[in-house]
Amino acid sequence: MSSHIFVGDFWTIWKVVPQTLGLSFLILILATLLGSLFWQIQESRHTAIKFLYHAFSSYFRGVPLLIHLLIFYYGLPIVIKALSDQFNWGVSTNQLNPIYAVIVSYTLYSASFLAEIIRGSFKSVGTDQLEAASALGYTGTQRFFAVWLPQALSEALPKILNYYTLLIRQLSLAFLVSVVDIFAKAKLETAANDRYIEAFCAAAIVYWILCVVLTLIFSKVEHYLRRYDRSVLA
Repeated sequence: MSSHIFVGDFWTIWKVVPQTLGLSFLILILATLLGSLFWQIQESRHTAIKFLYHAFSSYFRGVPLLIHLLIFYYGLPIVIKALSDQFNWGVSTNQLNPIYAVIVSYTLYSASFLAEIIRGSFKSVGTDQLEAASALGYTGTQRFFAVWLPQALSEALPKILNYYTLLIRQLSLAFLVSVVDIFAKAKLETAANDRYIEAFCAAAIVYWILCVVLTLIFSKVEHYLRRYDRSVLA
């Protein structure tokens, strides 16, 4: 193993860290918003809507992410072309950026998991606290923003942030559709210099550094939220 090649590969791979973090964060935000909508659907009284959601959730949670990615990679251009022809949009799908397939597939897949995190977090808030807020004259909106949302957020946010670290690692599958992340950059380095061990060890170190740093940051956030939660309960 050449230390010179390892160091060179490390810094080359490190250059794609910002775009890897940015893409993962965008997917996390979209998936969280969609997961919140799914939580509301789960609370719906309409049986048909709940059935459709459970079928959707079961499908996305039961099928490997790689399969979803490939379905959207090959299927998204077909759907867009059909809609373009139907409504005369004039959109060309010949040069459709594969990053759209990554965003759509990862967002839907992640939302099916984050919906359960969000639902569980809101369910964890004690009904006695909500009843106490009502007794103090809080309106439904005031009760939601002053009591329910802060405590549910303190419960959900650490889990959502931990999912973010998982999402960064899952993004390595995007290499198969030509989206460059940490793993993809390492693979490209092996093709350039035909040295595999240095590039993949460098990628492993980059992933490890990100995991350690993000875990420390998220631990601080969780500690702050727990302290805030105790102050609310007091």
